[in-house]
Amino acid sequence: MQPINRNAIIVSAKNPLIDWVNTLDPKNPMPYRNPLAYDESTVYLIDVLDTEEDFREWLSENYLEIFEEELYSWITDDSLWPNPLTFDLFNTWISVSYQSMVMDMSLEEPLIYDE
Repeated sequence: MQPINRNAIIVSAKNPLIDWVNTLDPKNPMPYRNPLAYDESTVYLIDVLDTEEDFREWLSENYLEIFEEELYSWITDDSLWPNPLTFDLFNTWISVSYQSMVMDMSLEEPLIYDE
């Protein structure tokens, strides 16, 4: 096990996002439920940040890219997305957990970037 030069954020949908997705297809026989109950999250590796304040500043500057990625994972037609995608809406719809310790437990396999 080896620490790496990255921090991570764990991103999950909150109930308001799930509720919005369910309004797009009200006839869906199996409406989505809160994914936190199923441990459905996305992990993003980010540069190392020194403080919680640095993280809050980083998030306010980078939320849109994360928000768009998360919305796309639910609804690929971006014309259906809310407009504008504000930081307030992001905070209402998305749960973010900052992780300062990131360990690589796969020391035998090199890290490969998927295209």
